[in-house]
Amino acid sequence: MSQVDTLYLIHHSHTDVGYTHDQPIVWDLHGRFIEEGLRLADKYAGLQSDGAFRWTVENTAVFYEWLQHAPAGKIDRFVELERAGHIEVTGMFANITPLLDTDEIIESLRLVRLLREAYGFTITHAMNCDVNGENWPLVDLLLDAGIEGFTMAINTHFGGAPLHRPDVFWWEGPSGRRILAYNGWPYDTGWRFGIGRSAEMLEQEWWPRIEARLDEIDYPLPVLMAQSYHPFGDNGPAFEGFTTFIDEWNAQGKCPRIIFATPAMWWGAVKQYADRLPVYRGDWTDYWNFGCISSAREQRINRASRVRLRAADAAAAATIGLANSLPTLHAARAFDRYRAEAWKSLILWDEHTWGADVSLRAPESEDTAAQWHHKAGYAYTARSLSLMLQRDALADLARCVQRENPDDLLVFNPLPWPRRISGEAAYHVAKPRGTLDDATAGRHAQDRSWSTNLWAEAAALPNGIHPETCYIVPPVDVPGLGYRVIPRSSLAAVQTTGFSEDAAVENELFRLEFDTQSGGVLSFYDKRLDRELVDDTAGYALHEFIHEEVADRALPWPRKALFEMEWESDVLERESGWKTSWRAIRAQPRRVLVHRVYHAPDGVRVIQALEAPGVEGMLIQSAFLPGGGSDYVEFESWWDMRLTTHPEATYLVFPFAVPGAAARLDLGGQAITAGEDQLPGTCRDYYTAQGWVDFSNDDFGVTIALPENPMVQFGDFHFGHYQREFELARAMLLGWVTNSYWETNFRAHQPGGVHARYRVRPHAGGFNEIEAHRFGMEAAAGQPLLQHMGEPPAETVYPQRGSLLELPDGTDPQSPVLTLHVKPAWEGPGIVVRLLNASGSEQEVQIGSGLLRIRSAKLCDVLENPLEDLPAQDGAVRVQIAARRVATICLNVEVG
Repeated sequence: MSQVDTLYLIHHSHTDVGYTHDQPIVWDLHGRFIEEGLRLADKYAGLQSDGAFRWTVENTAVFYEWLQHAPAGKIDRFVELERAGHIEVTGMFANITPLLDTDEIIESLRLVRLLREAYGFTITHAMNCDVNGENWPLVDLLLDAGIEGFTMAINTHFGGAPLHRPDVFWWEGPSGRRILAYNGWPYDTGWRFGIGRSAEMLEQEWWPRIEARLDEIDYPLPVLMAQSYHPFGDNGPAFEGFTTFIDEWNAQGKCPRIIFATPAMWWGAVKQYADRLPVYRGDWTDYWNFGCISSAREQRINRASRVRLRAADAAAAATIGLANSLPTLHAARAFDRYRAEAWKSLILWDEHTWGADVSLRAPESEDTAAQWHHKAGYAYTARSLSLMLQRDALADLARCVQRENPDDLLVFNPLPWPRRISGEAAYHVAKPRGTLDDATAGRHAQDRSWSTNLWAEAAALPNGIHPETCYIVPPVDVPGLGYRVIPRSSLAAVQTTGFSEDAAVENELFRLEFDTQSGGVLSFYDKRLDRELVDDTAGYALHEFIHEEVADRALPWPRKALFEMEWESDVLERESGWKTSWRAIRAQPRRVLVHRVYHAPDGVRVIQALEAPGVEGMLIQSAFLPGGGSDYVEFESWWDMRLTTHPEATYLVFPFAVPGAAARLDLGGQAITAGEDQLPGTCRDYYTAQGWVDFSNDDFGVTIALPENPMVQFGDFHFGHYQREFELARAMLLGWVTNSYWETNFRAHQPGGVHARYRVRPHAGGFNEIEAHRFGMEAAAGQPLLQHMGEPPAETVYPQRGSLLELPDGTDPQSPVLTLHVKPAWEGPGIVVRLLNASGSEQEVQIGSGLLRIRSAKLCDVLENPLEDLPAQDGAVRVQIAARRVATICLNVEVG
């Protein structure tokens, strides 16, 4: 029989930013819940018993919001009770998804620093609930932030839990360091077992089942933990009834002894047996996140906003210390007011709650509409603020740079290495609204990020009608983390009036042949590799559009063909509800309506307009072969989704002829091999990628950057297969662009525009992680960052071309150390450089001065707290970075 004699009960609200209540209400409700937890912890603070009430704050975002408005007396008492161990604050911003990359996770952890500094909270543990997985780099980031234990309470509805829960284990991160992890039961478990409502239920019904389960999985410890919320459910308050129940239970000498606990108490008990725990290494790959592409347009927008925020930070760093030369720093004012809100909105889009609990059952209800608009508002707020922050930072930099004429343009490169930049110029920069020296008009216009989608519009319009002219930035060499000035006259005007209808196109590196009847690429020939890269045995063309839907339309609830949950089951661990043999109808485009080839100054573009299933109007697809020796081909698609609630999905399929390949993907500076670098039992049907995916064998491969569309499947259509082992039948990427398969809070339909972009780079030799990361970052950077220079100049500081700093991956193309972020420090006047060692060995690297001269430097922790001084010699600092670790360096700089 099980050796467990003590059960620790952790009580908290489950934080859904939406779901049960509209999002604005949730923030206020959780403030009330915190105050109720505070009141009860205070009431029982003098009770010396196992049942003394204790409260756990699940997430920092709602807690920080409460602190901004709570009376000082309540805050003071909260701090006292936290220090006395009656309350604990845990460290995660929210219940987050794998949509957050490494850099975004770090930004989300900023609240941990603020809470520690301002209030003295300890914060040494973290928990996430509901969500099915987290990106592997989280292990090292939590350790770097001073977190010692991490708890997951997975909801297996349309999902799954790894291993054999309940599991206590050491989760080993990419660096080889380990964090204590608990793969627990769902967060409603205590109430479900009867704690707080029925001693008979717990003693006679549930505890025998629990003991049988623990024996079955050979559970190694004498202590066990269960979480619980208020009987109301999600977004519920504190429940006083647990205290009386626990004290009465223990007074009768029943087994197990129950302790009303905080996470610190639980982890303190676990640490006594740490040497008994197994070690598991790999990604906690998520099942749930497929729902994010029920809102593919907003998902793409949020990815673009993240790139803009990083570019804004890099440009803002250029004007640190220039107050004397530039008395009015628009960026400084905007950053003080809006930067935190921009990142908060970005993260809240990537949080796990999409909408109302009735979103699927009542898609037209006011609850559904209200919560969807609030959720979408996070993505659109991040978009608007990121545009403003980037624009203000670039405008301030431009005013400090020498120019020949007031209509010159500044081209900014936020990446650390030199780049040859070309591409479409934003219309509001090429033809600015108002006069060039009018900051109000110029800035207002640049708040907008219109993409003309010139080629898509050209294909959609009748012959003889053409959209406006667009302007192309010709190839221009720009220093790493730097800029250069170009004359406006160098922009090349492009119109869509001249085209051919050739089925094959080529440049110096590639030759592509198109299917002019059904669409897609029949042949992708790499001249350097002397290889055909399209797998003609796959049954699909390259970049072919596929519409998929549940075959059975007669079912009253068609999503039950995919998954069906046994909610009322009395078993401890419910069987998987996946219907692995569900029937799908998949359809391909019917015919090509338009096929055109355009030759522009920056390359050759092929446009096809197709009649395709499942879309409103035409499907527009583009393949772009850049000039100038660029070693990639970029594929884009545009279409409008219909207003239908029948479960459906859309894909763009890329079958590559790479025999014996391994599939790899990027988790945010960390590569994993699908099926290998994953915890047992995590999702192998689909993946959330950050910058890129790759198929390679020992001889050659292809890397695919996907800066806007994160969901992928490998080898074949696998949704719902619940694969226990990963198998790659062929090197085929399924870019999973949209779906409406979830059955609760995600959208039932997503009418309107969808855009997908994939950049493909064949390569010789086996997989090279550093090259893959650089390629993904290049693709994410997108179109040229331009700023007009007509605003009144400051006292000139910078020359017409230059780099701000010399960074490791800028000076050495093979450096395994990546620059994640260059930004103004969270606190104080310095510049922070975040570096990631994306290799398996320690690296010593140098940060050198550029236009900004390094006066002194400090090595900091991931939360920007100083750890040690770094000597600056000849304007450079050197730092050792352990394998797979993030290094945060704060620089004190001057212009010189």
